[in-house]
Amino acid sequence: MTASDANAILERREYFPRGLVQPEGGYRFSMDSLLLACFAHVNRGQAGLDLGCGCGVVGLGVLLRQPGATITGVELNPLAAKAARENAANLHLAEKMEIEQGDVSDWRPDKVVDFVVANPPYRKLGKGRESRGEERKTARFEAAGSFYGFARCASVALKTRGRFAFVHLPERLPELLADLAEAGLTPKRLRLVHGKVDQEPRIALVEAVKAASPGLHVEPPLILHEGTGRNSGLSRQALEFCPFLVCNSKESE
Repeated sequence: MTASDANAILERREYFPRGLVQPEGGYRFSMDSLLLACFAHVNRGQAGLDLGCGCGVVGLGVLLRQPGATITGVELNPLAAKAARENAANLHLAEKMEIEQGDVSDWRPDKVVDFVVANPPYRKLGKGRESRGEERKTARFEAAGSFYGFARCASVALKTRGRFAFVHLPERLPELLADLAEAGLTPKRLRLVHGKVDQEPRIALVEAVKAASPGLHVEPPLILHEGTGRNSGLSRQALEFCPFLVCNSKESE
């Protein structure tokens, strides 16, 4: 690899998540995926899974934060799986990120892993505004599987004391916690994310551990925006927690 090639790769990585390939007309990843990538606790040398990986944004974010890890993305949609492979190659991370096409509800790994991340569909069918296109519907609604399917797949895949980090809606926390318990996963970390300090939380970041003792640590709330009107923007707290968000800040303009 030449020096210019190495510099080009570094530039692409610094530019992340801008420039990622996404299936035309399909579901577009959101800020939630970037927050999850920064919330997940991953150590050097660990192997993990990204369930329902889409274009690979969460798994790639994890690898950029912890280059010593490896990850396998599992994706039902063949176009999204193809985009994930292309994105991994473009960031020169293909040797650390493998993509498999499969349905989380019945897919199982060949061996256990240290961690699992997932940004599963948030809403049950018939709840909320319908999405145009089957791919968007599957990504946003539990059309192809429930959260329990993700939790069960994570539990089967994880080593004892392995971690499952996911992002979801605060309003669904009671049933999500019940699904985790049924799958043998114990919630250990919870962080609620608010749009502004005076607003209700919009998403919940959760980490569960396989075969762990009870005890949930609720972290300080994460406030995404500060200021008002034309002076509003991403908060310093949000940018420190997730540097990937700088692509959405006024500082990047």
